[in-house]
Amino acid sequence: MIFMRHGQAENNVNRMLVGRHLESHLTEYGRQQAQDAARHLKGVRIDKVLVSPVIRAVETAKIVCDEIGSGYDIDERLYEIELGKLVGMNYEEVVTKYGNLFLKFYDEHDPVLASFGVEPFTEVKKRVKSLLDEVAENHADRNVLCVTHLDPIKAAISTILDLKPEALYRWHIRNAALTVLKQQDRIYSLSAVNVMSMHRYPNE
Repeated sequence: MIFMRHGQAENNVNRMLVGRHLESHLTEYGRQQAQDAARHLKGVRIDKVLVSPVIRAVETAKIVCDEIGSGYDIDERLYEIELGKLVGMNYEEVVTKYGNLFLKFYDEHDPVLASFGVEPFTEVKKRVKSLLDEVAENHADRNVLCVTHLDPIKAAISTILDLKPEALYRWHIRNAALTVLKQQDRIYSLSAVNVMSMHRYPNE
């Protein structure tokens, strides 16, 4: 399984929390990131492409699929997290008003985010694990590309690695970067994280 975060979107530039329902389109640089990633993927046989319903992920998938000659299917298990009352706020505004809620999100024993209507990370992990299990069961010999968001990718990683909340919080997944999971006998291992064109690494 290859997880790909969507390309840079307008909300990434202005550090706005848009969640699932506020539209935020790819920037010109985000479209270029997606195109670069697509060129990497042309060297891999991609049997199936699954995509989050959110517009920035769909725009990314269209660029990739046009390049590799594939269609795609929407899968709601790849959805962005539900951000509840935090939608529309700026990252710095959240930290100033409420403290570092983003770190608390990865602590599965901290209930503080429930009052904001934010989807718990445990639920993100459940839906992503459901997808991992389904692919392992039904597509064991196929390469599946999933175009999604930061936290579903972190959820996939955390089903393999026992990471503390601080480690998950610090582990940044770059826009349009690839995270590769290898499955054998229904057991996943982590093969690569943040795979992208070499020219991006010095600045990102």
